[in-house]
Amino acid sequence: MVPVPSRVVDADSPLRPLGLTADDPLAGLDGWLAAGRVDAAAAQRARQRWLERQAAEEATLSGVLMDLAERGRAVTVHDSLGHSTRGPVVALGADFVIVREPRLGDVVIPLEAVATVRAAPGESSVVGDRVVTLELVFAHALTELATQRPTVLISTAGEEFRGELRSVGVDVVSVAIESEHRDVIHVAMAAINHLVLLAR
Repeated sequence: MVPVPSRVVDADSPLRPLGLTADDPLAGLDGWLAAGRVDAAAAQRARQRWLERQAAEEATLSGVLMDLAERGRAVTVHDSLGHSTRGPVVALGADFVIVREPRLGDVVIPLEAVATVRAAPGESSVVGDRVVTLELVFAHALTELATQRPTVLISTAGEEFRGELRSVGVDVVSVAIESEHRDVIHVAMAAINHLVLLAR
């Protein structure tokens, strides 16, 4: 049986052997442990990158908006027509988002009209990989609003209408526009780019 040489341990670094020589079986221990720590750290970084990539690949627009809504900070939403809405996300439905813009009011934007969403400068990024299950859809939300006859501003690809939200059908919205005769205009729901609740 070969005796194992003693180890001299520095009191300040109890895990670091000192005074080892080339013929000491423990001479390579420091290097071996250091290499192991480097390998473990590299593996952890690789796993973290993989998890982040997986999360990013599972991201949804609803998930991103939900993450931003929980922060309660202002975001900027650009829609497909180039209109920009800035404010906190105050509500999220299955197919729409509501952003509270201080100068206008609550802006209801169908998700299919959303082009980009940007957090405030300096905010940490969000992933949006959570599963978001919401039942309230745009049409039903408008139906509920119509019972209160709010004043709204509806924007479509070619026109804007301001008036009283009168009724909501299966795929059409009726608005009594602000004019001398209070003419009623019928707007295809699919054509709505955004709707602003000016008064409720």
